[in-house]
Amino acid sequence: MNKLGIRDNAYRLLSNLGWVDMLRPMKGFENFTYEFLSSIAFTKDRLNFDNPNHRVSFRLMNIDYEMSLENFFLETGFANAGFIHDSWNHDLKPKAYNPATFWTRITGLTQYNSRSNKASNIHNPVLRYLQRVMSCTIWGRKEVGTTRTDELFMLWAMLSHNPMNTCYYLLDYLASIGAKSDNRAEIVVGGIITFIARKFEAGEDNEINPIEGNNRLNIETLISMNFIKPHPPANITYELRLNVPLLFILPNPSRTDTGVEANLLYVGVDPQVHEELT
Repeated sequence: MNKLGIRDNAYRLLSNLGWVDMLRPMKGFENFTYEFLSSIAFTKDRLNFDNPNHRVSFRLMNIDYEMSLENFFLETGFANAGFIHDSWNHDLKPKAYNPATFWTRITGLTQYNSRSNKASNIHNPVLRYLQRVMSCTIWGRKEVGTTRTDELFMLWAMLSHNPMNTCYYLLDYLASIGAKSDNRAEIVVGGIITFIARKFEAGEDNEINPIEGNNRLNIETLISMNFIKPHPPANITYELRLNVPLLFILPNPSRTDTGVEANLLYVGVDPQVHEELT
């Protein structure tokens, strides 16, 4: 992120949702991951609008846990208040959010398909990087080329500084992964479960069989994802791969700052040249 000139901006957006600590690189371990995913159950309280009692249960190191989202929040620090975009409770649905409108705002595309929106259509590198972060952690999956509905909502929440219920989204997704998992499934959410296990004091001494793979979204990984490519001189500047005919050289903080609306789309603009970072 430092090399691309997006670190401060990315951390600022992550901090808007309280996500900085939980998204630091962390290895997954087979024992924590399989035990957690094979036991997690997330029960949504759809009857009590004013004070819903959503509950979660799971097992770690042969200890069974069953608690409310409030208690899960107290143990892990994940936010347990804020918007839920698909909530049946209208008070929790953000009235200012429209996924198709927001997709157009950050891609310039008027066609919106919740199942096939390519992440490479997002112009701003800070938002594209954070989408990749989410697809490798909270919504970990093998195929990261598309933008999930939840990821799009989180990008909107970060940009607009709106609170959203991380506990709800995280547990709902992990429970869905657990329901689908089998012995042949490839583990794609191990790191976030390691974070949870440590919060519940399962202990680093109990981490068995680390899951092999890259746990850093670094320059080499981004090049392999066709996110960027080296721009001469190598290892100093990088070319942002865009779906529009435009040469955009990173780092370029003044043109990647998400606080400036004009930086969300690069169509019809002349990006400034590479900026040296101090």
